[in-house]
Amino acid sequence: MNKLTYLRACLVAAILGCLCFVAFSTPTSISNPLSEQKKAVPPKTPARDETTTTDESNYFTVRRDLRRCASPMCGGYFVKLVNQAQTRCANGSNMAECYVVRIDWNGQPEVEVEQALLRGSITSGGNKNGKYGVLSVTESWQRTGKDNPGDTFYRVRDLGLRCIAAPCLSYSQAKLNTAVNRTIAGVELESAAASDDLKSAYTALSGPDGVIANGKHIPVSGPAGKAESFQATQFFLRVTGKAASQKPCVKTGCGGQICAEEQVFSTCIYRSEYDCYKKAACERQANGECGFTKTAELTSCLKQKGKRMG
Repeated sequence: MNKLTYLRACLVAAILGCLCFVAFSTPTSISNPLSEQKKAVPPKTPARDETTTTDESNYFTVRRDLRRCASPMCGGYFVKLVNQAQTRCANGSNMAECYVVRIDWNGQPEVEVEQALLRGSITSGGNKNGKYGVLSVTESWQRTGKDNPGDTFYRVRDLGLRCIAAPCLSYSQAKLNTAVNRTIAGVELESAAASDDLKSAYTALSGPDGVIANGKHIPVSGPAGKAESFQATQFFLRVTGKAASQKPCVKTGCGGQICAEEQVFSTCIYRSEYDCYKKAACERQANGECGFTKTAELTSCLKQKGKRMG
């Protein structure tokens, strides 16, 4: 072997030695920052309209018992838990509605039951043997119009949130007698009541009791995404102790155009619109005051009479 060949062999051996050193000193696995990021899953945050548990229990609708038989078997009331197919009665049975012989108001305002939503409980004690049920009331609510309420009852409240972009989930909506609670983007009450009741309703929305309403959900969208708002077709306001005196309302004034707790005198100048009040219902309104219930028939009559006078 000549000198040149020998040098070439030494160079090749040196190169192979370096390659082997690098191969054995390099880690078998290299940490990938992207794969580590995928493994670090952030904690799940609940959706903005996720179902939660809330106390919205023991709300009843009431209707009078018109059967003709001896009391206490007849002449009381039928009560039903809203949003529920069955109600547990005083005897322990589950029925579509339960018969009670009377309503114990317990100091709560005694509102007209056909327009009421009552919170309370059914207890036994309708006679000395406790055979018949009694509805014991803890809250009195009264609907604002004459139309029959819908099938589903919700409590809605203004959460006081104000957003930069719409839709803004600034209202809570709880389905009565269930654990369903969600947030919605708005509440519209204008189509469900006269203007006199709207002021009280929107004030109540911001309070702890809120407003109880029937209605429908309407999809809305905007820069912040998609959501739903609620359009009320009927709503109830809580009646407080202010209206507890509950004198009967009477039509008074010279033309019967005034609805009040007692007789009042007015100037005897005949106006054609006074005829509209002859068939109108003079009764307690949602704010606890006496007034004519503003039905579509009354509103239309007053509008027509006003045109004739003009």
